[in-house]
Amino acid sequence: MAILKTALITGGSRGIGKAIALHLVGVADIIFINYLENDLAASETKAILESKGVIVYLLKFNLAFATEIQLMFEKIQLHTQQLDIFVHCAALTAFKPLCKIKPNQWDLTMNITAKAFLQCVQWSTFLMPSGGRIVAISSTGSQRYNANYGALGVAKSTLESIVRYLAVELAGQNIQINGVISGLILGATMPLFPDIDKTIAVTLERTPARRLGTPEDVAKAVLFLLTQADWMYGQNIILDGGYCLT
Repeated sequence: MAILKTALITGGSRGIGKAIALHLVGVADIIFINYLENDLAASETKAILESKGVIVYLLKFNLAFATEIQLMFEKIQLHTQQLDIFVHCAALTAFKPLCKIKPNQWDLTMNITAKAFLQCVQWSTFLMPSGGRIVAISSTGSQRYNANYGALGVAKSTLESIVRYLAVELAGQNIQINGVISGLILGATMPLFPDIDKTIAVTLERTPARRLGTPEDVAKAVLFLLTQADWMYGQNIILDGGYCLT
């Protein structure tokens, strides 16, 4: 009997996470989708994947808390003892100047964006066989100043550093870890940005490709890292239409 390939996507019910899940059709037979809110969106994503022949399990857990992460992995282990792919898309923040970020907002941003990634990798490695692959989704705000993006920018920078360290530590187990640094993406979270119209205009003016990214753009890059980048370890590849070049 063939061993089924399994994948876990945090923040996988909408936007980039959903696009990644859809691009894993044919790569993973079983997909675990973690989400925090919007049961309807999660159910819709599950239905689409199931219509394509994928076995899907929804995992509604708050990654800000270590106990919730443990419970999530205990639930995963009720269905499988092997996890081949882990993609971390989950992120949450308050969009405001860094000087105005409250302690609880800082903790929440760091916990879900960076700390949860580390803890999920620690749990994943118990289930991940040789050849397992992990990808973390970051953003260009980790490297360049974006107004009202301070907390998430710092958290994403931490995430990228974790990718580099874990890549070295887990290479001996033939587990590859890489990241995707995404530019501004069209999607449901855009209205949450203050002055979004101005941000879009400035971004387009500075982007050689003259368009914003899409969730599908990111999903294609993730798929490359998961299926073709055999000799790539600890890299955070920039996907921004050339924005960081200007």
